Amino acid sequence: MTWYIMKKMIVNFIVLFTLFFLLGAVIDIIVNLDEFGKTASEISADAGFFSKIFNVVQVAIGFEGPRLFQVFAYLHGVIAIGAMGFTAASMLRAREFVAIMAAGISLQRIALPFVYVMAGISALALVNQEYMLPRVAPLLLRNHDESIDNATASFSVPFTKDSNGALLLAPSIDPSTGIITEPSFLERDEIGRMVRQIKATSATWDTNTEEGWILEDGLAVDIEFDEQTGQAITFSPVKVHYYETNLSPHILTLRRYSQYVGMLGMTQLNRMLDTKGAFGDETLLLRHWYSRFSSIAMNILTLIIVIPFFVTKDTVAISRQAVKSGAITLTILFGGMVVMLMPIAGIPAIVSVFLPAIILIPIALLRGLTIRT
Repeated sequence: MTWYIMKKMIVNFIVLFTLFFLLGAVIDIIVNLDEFGKTASEISADAGFFSKIFNVVQVAIGFEGPRLFQVFAYLHGVIAIGAMGFTAASMLRAREFVAIMAAGISLQRIALPFVYVMAGISALALVNQEYMLPRVAPLLLRNHDESIDNATASFSVPFTKDSNGALLLAPSIDPSTGIITEPSFLERDEIGRMVRQIKATSATWDTNTEEGWILEDGLAVDIEFDEQTGQAITFSPVKVHYYETNLSPHILTLRRYSQYVGMLGMTQLNRMLDTKGAFGDETLLLRHWYSRFSSIAMNILTLIIVIPFFVTKDTVAISRQAVKSGAITLTILFGGMVVMLMPIAGIPAIVSVFLPAIILIPIALLRGLTIRT
């Protein structure tokens, strides 16, 4: 019986997720069809009619495809609860619950397979968040007119301070390759005067050590100040090949795109937390780190709360139960996500992130134990 219910819920989850993703993708393609058409025309301006249609479809799939991992990461809990509702509703309509209870099996026992599937889907979402979503994150930051690019467009780096107080300035950085064009690193003294300037034609992030930039044609100029006159003395340039800083491409992209933090894995968040002062808001990174696990608890507890709407021996209106279940699910999951990521004065990040789950525990226990069987 356990495997029977689990299989039905998994199939319903796959069907619902596929339909939900395709619906969103089709709507987005229709709304932005002109942008996809312009982008496709850049690939083959002189192509025939059918070739142009094929190019538009290819560009649209290339843009929407990576969003599958984003949709799964953000909406797997809601869709899983919907799959539970469809599974339980079909069993209720076929009076399978009555037959199961006649065999001496309680409804609490019937509810367990739904919890198992939710736990498995949440664990899969954690793997997706750690390994898949960070890989496609540069693709998810693209605009529709950048759909043929392999990542979001390069952007300039304004004066950006690292943990040592040095400033980075660059006209362009490519987040997909981690290469900065014509970077300038400005080291300052305690009163803010520049005492060293490092310039290079380009710089590539050192992925082996994750501690600095490998410079191409790097030159360093030291500057000293006469304490009496305040006059600056500039020394001859010296070649340098490496500059140590915590301003990684991830941090620079994160400062440019605020939504990027939600696409990072826990390994990347740990690396950023180890470099104190690099991002500027370590509590935000901590909340996102803890939310990976609190969201699993939220999904399971919300499922337990809404299961009694469908797993029941009573004759109920399924449509009415679905409305109640949907309203409660959306309120808890989306409201809980806001609370998890919202800073609360005087409360540590680990407490504020798990606060919604802590509140839901007694409610879920009460709902689970009071299933009429």
